[in-house]
This record gives sequence, C-alpha cells and structure tokens, in this order.
Amino acid sequence: MAADLSADVPQLLAELDAAAADPERQLTAMAAYDRRLFERAGDVIMLMREAGRSEPELATAYREGRERGDETRVQVFSSWPAGTLRRGLDLQSAVDIYAALCNIDVYTTLTTERGWPPRRIEEWWGQALVRELLS
Repeated sequence: MAADLSADVPQLLAELDAAAADPERQLTAMAAYDRRLFERAGDVIMLMREAGRSEPELATAYREGRERGDETRVQVFSSWPAGTLRRGLDLQSAVDIYAALCNIDVYTTLTTERGWPPRRIEEWWGQALVRELLS
C-alpha cells in the first residue's frame, strides 16, 4: 500500500533491527512509524476505510493493511524473551492493546480535537506502550 511507503518502512525495519535486544526501543520505533504513517497518509487511510463500506476492494485493502500491521507486531513481540510482556498479558492481548492505542482515530482526535502536535502523540504512544505492555 502506498501509505506504508510514505511512512518509510525501511526506516522502521532498520530501527527494529538496531533495537533487537531492547523491547522499549522497539516499541518507540513502532510508535514513530505509526505517527509518520498517520501524519503523511492518515487522510487516505480514513478515506479507504469509509469508502470500503460500499467498495469491497477498498475494504479489503484497508483490512489487509491492518493485518500487515498486526503481523509485524506479532513478529516483534514474539521475538522478545519470556517475561518481557507484562505479567498476565498474552501475545494476542498485547497486539490488541497496541491496536487500541496506536490507530488513526486516536491520532485524529489528539491532533484535530485536542491540538496535539504529531511528535507529542508519538512520545505519548511510546510511553503508554511501554507502561501497558512491558513488565
């Protein structure tokens, strides 16, 4: 999807690789990617989601984009040593929490309604993800 390219997937992969032994840095890199994605292509993502209600091809493209994001999170979270996730938190729940926090709706609410600059959202996401996901 073109939106993925605008957020610089190679940069995300390099950041994840560089932080391979540091889950906190990996979460920060993932939050930065999401901020870039929504900042550069958020309007396109929302348009695809809304148009997908009547256009099955767009609904499929939107769903597949979300699934790719989840797959990346599963790969990253699965690479962490046992005990890295917060006690009682399983892999799927960690992916769900990530998706609930870092999404276009939260980004749009904070930028449009609350006046947050994108960098502030990225920083908050990074902190919230560490707090919610890591032990």
